[in-house]
Amino acid sequence: MKKKIFYLCLVLLSVIVVFILSIGGNENAALDSKEQQTKIKFESISVNELVRMNPSIAEINTEYPEVTPYLLAFCYGVSLENDSTLSQGLRSFSKQTYIAKTEKEIEKRNANLPQHKFRIQHAFNRLKGTFNKIKTPKEIVFTNSNFNYNATCYNQSILVGLERYIGGDQPLILESLNPSDFPEWIRNGMNEKFMDRDILSAWISTRLVKETTGYHIAEMIRWGKIHVITEMSLRIENKDVTPEEILRWSKSQYDWALKNEKKFYKYLMDENLLFDSNEKNRAYLINNGPYTIGLPEESPDRMGQFLGYQIVRNYVLSENLSLLELIDLKYNTILKTYQPES
Repeated sequence: MKKKIFYLCLVLLSVIVVFILSIGGNENAALDSKEQQTKIKFESISVNELVRMNPSIAEINTEYPEVTPYLLAFCYGVSLENDSTLSQGLRSFSKQTYIAKTEKEIEKRNANLPQHKFRIQHAFNRLKGTFNKIKTPKEIVFTNSNFNYNATCYNQSILVGLERYIGGDQPLILESLNPSDFPEWIRNGMNEKFMDRDILSAWISTRLVKETTGYHIAEMIRWGKIHVITEMSLRIENKDVTPEEILRWSKSQYDWALKNEKKFYKYLMDENLLFDSNEKNRAYLINNGPYTIGLPEESPDRMGQFLGYQIVRNYVLSENLSLLELIDLKYNTILKTYQPES
């Protein structure tokens, strides 16, 4: 009889332990999501392939109606006046030494594209699983954007400049690009590990969380929403994504931001910058740069985005809030519960 009671207690204890673990085992459970199937067409456009095919303007516009005018006219500087100028312009563009080298570097990295496509597809599935009404891209086009942009969104397409992810320490980058146009802080961001994040973030920022006007804190929290939703989308099989990947930083930059979070918040309060609407101050806090102007030069850039991320993430996790609920919450509601880390 005593043995039966002992084993019964043991079974009950095991059930209780499993139950507790299922509740508290994942501190980021609020960022978990299910997937809803989406269909994205992945395409690649090679400069050399375009020259070889010698397509007409009509053929290119039929194949890639959204991305072609921007890519050819803006990125490559090719005239679209007629088929002859198109053909001549593409040949001239491809013969430039640095373009030929760029194409070779892109080709080397094409072997990695399948794993990126897998992650991107599943990330958009997760995004759709949470935000059922959001339109997802029908195609993502990988190409050489002539060092113009990382990920550019159109109505149904995303254009990705693969050359922006070949590594800022590549001899090609150091030898071919003007240092005044591509300083060290820009080159440091030319890392392949940021590509999937850039694609998701670009789409979310233009399709789901629109830019604000008014107080800087509203725009900070908008970026916080973008970063948290990007993080949720990239958590394939609900596995954690590092904050530095989401913020497009190095680990040391993220550590600096964490260590100085409370000081930064106090600085914003003392300088009345949270509820300021000066556009120059907003650029200092939000935009890309070598560091955040107003802070020490060892600070990372976009500390305003970091603070928004911290505020939103803490609110979502502490309130166990669904991200669908998060979208329409006002910045002042989210800000109320924020306590900066020491």
